[in-house]
Amino acid sequence: MEQETLQRLLEKISDGTATEEEIASYLRYCEAAEKAGESTLPPPDTRGVEQRMLAAIHQRTGRRKSRRMMRYWYATAAMLAGLIALAIYLKPERQFKPALATAVQQDIPAGTDKAVLTLANGKKIILGTANDEAVAQQAGLRVYRSDSGEIVYEATGAGSGFHEIATPRGGQYRVVLQDGSKVWLNAASSLRYPATFTGSTRTVELKGEAYFEIAGNARQPFIVYTPSQRVEVLGTHFNVNAYEENACTQTTLLEGRVRVSAGHNGLILNPGEQASLYHQGALSKAPADANAAVAWKNGYFIFNDTYLTEVLQQLSRWYDVKADLKTIPNMHYNGVIPRNVPLSKALEMLEFTGGVKFNVNNNIISVRH
Repeated sequence: MEQETLQRLLEKISDGTATEEEIASYLRYCEAAEKAGESTLPPPDTRGVEQRMLAAIHQRTGRRKSRRMMRYWYATAAMLAGLIALAIYLKPERQFKPALATAVQQDIPAGTDKAVLTLANGKKIILGTANDEAVAQQAGLRVYRSDSGEIVYEATGAGSGFHEIATPRGGQYRVVLQDGSKVWLNAASSLRYPATFTGSTRTVELKGEAYFEIAGNARQPFIVYTPSQRVEVLGTHFNVNAYEENACTQTTLLEGRVRVSAGHNGLILNPGEQASLYHQGALSKAPADANAAVAWKNGYFIFNDTYLTEVLQQLSRWYDVKADLKTIPNMHYNGVIPRNVPLSKALEMLEFTGGVKFNVNNNIISVRH
């Protein structure tokens, strides 16, 4: 592909006018060039392309609500951000050298699907390592691993007792509850739930972060308790971020309708809204970027004017490292990073957006001034 054609394609991608076929063509060229060891991508005047791509994605998805298309555009943005950053990193005429080549003592891989399932009798089952389908069989209940890797509950009678699934730092997992509701658990999170739902409500307890797709049942509302709030739904898709270290608990609604309450305060969320409950008890709601809120479930970090402190907290949970937050500058980040890249590449992408350099030593991320 000629340099002029490459430049024209990149300009169209940057301003959001490229067609899907043009983007696919560019990605195919990038992959082929990388395999061939070439470095013929446009020079480093492409800083910020990931932000412009993200803005273009919002414009496109605002017009077209197809969930498949939204996933496609976010994936494309992440791939382009990584490929363009890598191409610029390899350009011999660039004017800077990244510090990560010497700042990372030992590279750290991305997190994986892993968790611990605790049954009602106290038995613990390590998930993510066994190859067999059967996980547990007890009176009135069968628990098994599906072909897609999630844990599925199947009622064969009147099962009883509570189960808990917990992900470590550097882990995530999916579970299909007995009523058919689906739950995605982010890293360092846990969900406690009854083996089978009986009574007038379906109640679960969450610590950390999870995305829910709730099976509809108007006669048996689904209730999610966190340490600080209560979310009641009938059938809907929503995300709850309730990590203790966060400034607030955030509930983001994608589909349906939920009621969020804490103490005597309560509010109703409509799709595209987010409730924020602060430690002092204040509860409010505002429009939200729902795609960014559930990006972790779809395999990406999406940062929209996100404080560096929060960025590093997200990275530390996923890569199972610590972050030295004492000397973090007060700055924001925008961009998309795939969650399947090693830590060094994620930090390199952050460095590429400018402002700071990072060290990783003894599994601790620190900022270099």
